[in-house]
Amino acid sequence: MMLYCLFFGDYVLLNLLLLSYMLTENQKIQSARSILIVGGGPSGVELAGEISTDFPDKKVTLVHKGPRLLEYIGPKASDKGLSLLRSKKVDVKLQQSVDLKSASDGSQLYRTSTGESIKADCHFLCTRVPLSTAWLNETILKTNLDKDGRLKVDEYLRVKGRSNIFAIGDITDVPELKLGHAAIHHAYLVAKNLKLLMGGGKESKMSVYKPGPEVAMVSLGRKHAVAQFPFATLGGRIPGLIKSGDMFVGRTRKHLGLEP
Repeated sequence: MMLYCLFFGDYVLLNLLLLSYMLTENQKIQSARSILIVGGGPSGVELAGEISTDFPDKKVTLVHKGPRLLEYIGPKASDKGLSLLRSKKVDVKLQQSVDLKSASDGSQLYRTSTGESIKADCHFLCTRVPLSTAWLNETILKTNLDKDGRLKVDEYLRVKGRSNIFAIGDITDVPELKLGHAAIHHAYLVAKNLKLLMGGGKESKMSVYKPGPEVAMVSLGRKHAVAQFPFATLGGRIPGLIKSGDMFVGRTRKHLGLEP
């Protein structure tokens, strides 16, 4: 019971800290007239879409060092995302980087790699964060990491060469888009396999993981989104109805057995 209470207390504290952080960031957005977003991946694109939708009077600039937005999915989805952002008057600058220290003098002028100056009251860094797996180099799994820091797994999502260690989510080297719905499928399959093994079942009876079709959705405000399906790529209100309404919160709660 004591361990449970400690865990519960830490969980509450973490949520309070997260809520405080989000309120602070929200206040930063509300008080700014111009906002700079660095990074054109899903986080940067979704943030730009949200701000431009809820605060259309604010000047939003998104700078991305790559040749197109949302490079983890197809060019058609990238183009639709770019068009939707520009229709919301987001100033998108591609193939440029930003020196965030260039505004350290309080000038609120950020300089790009091409020599442009961008005036912004605040900025948000939305560039890709490397996997936090370096600590595994100090464990028994140090030989199970690939060159990108991901764990090499077999068809059962079991770490290769290990009989009782499984991995799920972005940390695996499964060749698929690293998205939330894939991690959910990982979790269900691993739970099923663990239950089988703990019940004395044979390894040959374990379920095999097969990556699903590459489906990706990026929200662009409350009503719009970009969706990449195996059969088509859509942008606008139709994919927005699928994701942007509640960001899949209702579906996730249903998966967890909670009330909508």
